[in-house]
Amino acid sequence: MRSLIIVLALLLGVTDDPSKKGRKGNESYRNEQHSEAAQLYREGIESGTEAKPGILAGLWNNLGASLFRSGDFQQAKEAFSNAIGFARSDEEVSKFAYNTGNTIYSETSQGPSQQGPPGSLGMAPQQGMAPQGGGEGLQEALEFYKQSLLADPTNEDAKYNYEFVKRQLDEQQQEDQNQENQENQDQQQNEDEQNQDQQDQQENQDQQENQDQQNQNQQDQQQQNQEQNQEQQQQEQQQQQQQETDPTKLSREEAERILQALQNEEQELLRQVMKPQARPKKVDKDW
Repeated sequence: MRSLIIVLALLLGVTDDPSKKGRKGNESYRNEQHSEAAQLYREGIESGTEAKPGILAGLWNNLGASLFRSGDFQQAKEAFSNAIGFARSDEEVSKFAYNTGNTIYSETSQGPSQQGPPGSLGMAPQQGMAPQGGGEGLQEALEFYKQSLLADPTNEDAKYNYEFVKRQLDEQQQEDQNQENQENQDQQQNEDEQNQDQQDQQENQDQQENQDQQNQNQQDQQQQNQEQNQEQQQQEQQQQQQQETDPTKLSREEAERILQALQNEEQELLRQVMKPQARPKKVDKDW
């Protein structure tokens, strides 16, 4: 960044009251008594409301320079902006707009200033230092550099600072875009992980329910088998008890044995019947 432009010599040749305050303010400014210089410039502005625009433009600009050196960037910006309103030429508009842009940049970056040559105010941040105020401050500073160049296209300092800030603004916007993309990717990844976790939980729940159902079916089958076995045992016990209490009731095995014996007896009897009769023996007469 290039340094500020101040107009200490602007007020030296005038003799009215505002210019006296201006000359005293210039002396305090050279002695680096910036707060005192700012107060004298204010007094000159307040007493010179009817003064020529050129005098008021110089007082506002130098007030801005004093406030800038004091670190009061916000009021310095307002003072430089007021100086633009009293500018008498495009060259003065270009200088005052340039100073306004520098002040906005310094307020945005809040970086340590580099001192410019005697009679000027340096404000360039160290190389590689990123502004902390965000893209809005850089964009506003860029607009004042643009205004300075439109008023005076030969203002090389304004051109240099315009390109310098434009490059930083583009880089910051690219970083913001990259950060936004990364945040979107992280958010999408988190959503995917959450969805996967939910899916895994649902699958585990379904598997557990299936396993529980299978276990329940097995238990039901076992219970049914047990009940059937118990019922069969009870039936057998009842049959056995009936046989023990009713001796006339034959078991199936006993009935089959008796039947087989009867059949055997019938067959034997039949054989006896069918056997041929023996011839009678001859009997001698016994007379």
